[in-house]
Amino acid sequence: MITKTIYASQAGARLDGNVGTGGGTDDTTALQKALDLAPECGGVHLVMDGAALVTSLRVHSNTTIECLGKECGFYQADHSDCALLINANPSAGEIIDRNITLLGGTYNQNCRNQAHHLPPEVHYSKASRQVVGLAFFGVENLLVRDVTVRDQRTFAFLITNWLQVTMENIRLELPGFIHGGNQDGIHVQGPGRFLVLRNIQGRTGDDFIALNGDEETNGQTSWVHPCATVGPITDVLIDGVMVDDAAQVVRILSRENLHDRITIRNVCGNYRSFGFYLSAWDYKGKGLQGNFGSILFENIDLRQTKADYTYTEPFLFRISGRHQSLTLRNVQYHDPVDDRYLIHLEGRTDIPDMGDTPAEVESLVIDGLHIQDSGATPQTRPYIRVSGHVRRMVVKNSEIFCAQCKQAVFIAAGGVHAKIDRLVMYNLCAENIAAMVSDPDNIIGQVETNNVLMNNCA
Repeated sequence: MITKTIYASQAGARLDGNVGTGGGTDDTTALQKALDLAPECGGVHLVMDGAALVTSLRVHSNTTIECLGKECGFYQADHSDCALLINANPSAGEIIDRNITLLGGTYNQNCRNQAHHLPPEVHYSKASRQVVGLAFFGVENLLVRDVTVRDQRTFAFLITNWLQVTMENIRLELPGFIHGGNQDGIHVQGPGRFLVLRNIQGRTGDDFIALNGDEETNGQTSWVHPCATVGPITDVLIDGVMVDDAAQVVRILSRENLHDRITIRNVCGNYRSFGFYLSAWDYKGKGLQGNFGSILFENIDLRQTKADYTYTEPFLFRISGRHQSLTLRNVQYHDPVDDRYLIHLEGRTDIPDMGDTPAEVESLVIDGLHIQDSGATPQTRPYIRVSGHVRRMVVKNSEIFCAQCKQAVFIAAGGVHAKIDRLVMYNLCAENIAAMVSDPDNIIGQVETNNVLMNNCA
């Protein structure tokens, strides 16, 4: 059987809408009829040669939806209150749908005219499902390229129970920001293996990218949808993230499922509340301490704007839970707008309803940390705070240049869970630092330094 190519304009769709403003005839029935030919034809290539008003579309295996330009695509009708696009056989068990491709175009969920969750009368964490933009539950070989998602009601993408997912050149646009609206960008839950995210741009009202293998569950499935699963996430490459005043950039959440072999590189732009949160998130204090294997961050240059949430202080990196190997390489930190932590290894949890998930890190390597803090903003916190336990911590090839008025601390260790077994520091250059290391409780075991140059430091 040969894949059938169908132009939307020749399949009964009026295409008299607009991906930015909506309007026009509801084309759902005509477009769904074309997509439903995939099982009998061996596959469908639907070419969107205009803009369609739709409620929701189901996509079968061996389907390609190609939009001929950004002005082509889909606008979700008011009060559809469901995913704009979802795979035809959502599954919390086996993977059923395979070989789905989305190329180009705009998917506008019309967020201000959709419900946040259903049923609407209960709190979202107890709802039967959350209203997301594009949903895939149980998919293999998913490719999304050159796609714009605009005004998602909650998550732009929700992907769970997956294998081999590639997303490239994705634009997230959110003129319809809703405070507290859970407007994540790409939200991925486990189980899953082999994920590539490349050149992801734009703005979100919550996590720009979330790798949440262990969302809170109702039984065996996640609260966000009856078919949404949890599980391990491994073999991930995120390369090229450009944020435009995103609330939060990358969250990696593990309670008990392994998150391993994850590389995140080339991240830049402006953010508000946090850059990277590696969180064990022991909701309701169940004693789950996280399970992180090897994670690498490389080439990070994020600048802060005004933080906009209150459940914890803002930060660039925050780490909790158990980690085997964590590497931060070539991190830029320029003239922060407040005195947030650059790196905080968590100790006692300060979030209500959470159990303690102190950082337990076997190996932490910070290679190439470039701090240029010449502004007038006070720095009352240390740049690096160790409130958890690090067995081997290496800081090398780094510069810390501060304004003379700052007199900040570079590394401070303390707290009921705090301990560093071995701290190695070499090839460092510092200026106007009050202290390179503050350890009032003597919790650092062995300290080794080599080629550490300090100017105007206490």
